[in-house]
Amino acid sequence: MTAQVITDDAEAVAAASAPSNEFRAGASAPDTERWLPRYELDRLSAPAPTNVP
Repeated sequence: MTAQVITDDAEAVAAASAPSNEFRAGASAPDTERWLPRYELDRLSAPAPTNVP
């Protein structure tokens, strides 16, 4: 697995906002259907951008 190298602010914002864009469509489902958002929690705990040069 190769690490993604983020080279500018726009790329950092895109990488950081990707999970929220992915989760937005079904955001209310865990509450209305009473289930735990395991996929979302796993996705958020995955490696994320931590350093911008």
